[in-house]
Amino acid sequence: MTFNQIIYFQKIAILGNMGKAARALHISQPSLSVSISNLEKELNLSLFHRNGHNLEITAEGKQLLIHANKILAEMKATQIHMQDLSADRNIMIRIGCISPVLWDLLPRVVRSFLMEPENKHMKLDFQTDTTTSLINMLRDGNCDFLICSAYKDEGIQQTELLSEPFVLLCPPQAEIPASWDELFAKGVIGFKEQTMAFYEIYNMLSPYGIVPSYIHIAPDEASIASLVSHGFGYGIVPKIPFLKNYDLKIAPLPQPNKDMVRRIYITKLKSHPPIGATKRFLKYLKTWVAQNQEQI
Repeated sequence: MTFNQIIYFQKIAILGNMGKAARALHISQPSLSVSISNLEKELNLSLFHRNGHNLEITAEGKQLLIHANKILAEMKATQIHMQDLSADRNIMIRIGCISPVLWDLLPRVVRSFLMEPENKHMKLDFQTDTTTSLINMLRDGNCDFLICSAYKDEGIQQTELLSEPFVLLCPPQAEIPASWDELFAKGVIGFKEQTMAFYEIYNMLSPYGIVPSYIHIAPDEASIASLVSHGFGYGIVPKIPFLKNYDLKIAPLPQPNKDMVRRIYITKLKSHPPIGATKRFLKYLKTWVAQNQEQI
């Protein structure tokens, strides 16, 4: 009896169908069938009997399933325990974040974290992308956690880390528009539709009957700020420290603008809670942000 055979047997017992089990296990149905047949020959027992297109587990199979569940549960517990031991050492923490977080906030937090004696040998891997793409990376196991915008998904857990008010970026010599109509008449540079900021702005303005229109599209805050500073139009972006690097004016949004803020979340998989070094860093991150709100 091999470990793979135990996994295969459990999957068939759960799904009750050889084809479905093969697809779930990412192996061919003939290979799965041969593996279970060999297991039955080795045990000299019938584990399933066919009922139309489905397989029903036998009484003997139910006994084996009890042992299989215990074996696989113990294996999973062993894996988690060993990962915990590994993560507690000076290893890499894999962080996924939206670009603005990596421009200013995250480098400051990481630098402070690495100055702690117990963290000085820690290595961190950074990935930046849109929130939607980052969620897929988290699901695929390429990140330990994310710092990103709000995202609705039953499989993830989000904890608000901070909020940033949206502000108006004006070209250096331009007048500050007095109303939304005047603003969009003058020309606004917008986020591309793949970004959460695009939908955040749309959803915040729609209750007021305002439909944003854009003369140019840009991928992120830095691109919009650069275009604004060169007179291509106005911009609506979250207020981040990075904006001070550009030659432009930062002004409040036209009225009404209630609750126009971007919320940034720590995002984790419910099924894979952070452990070890990652868990320590997240605790440090939350504390650092809480203590440095005025500087963010």
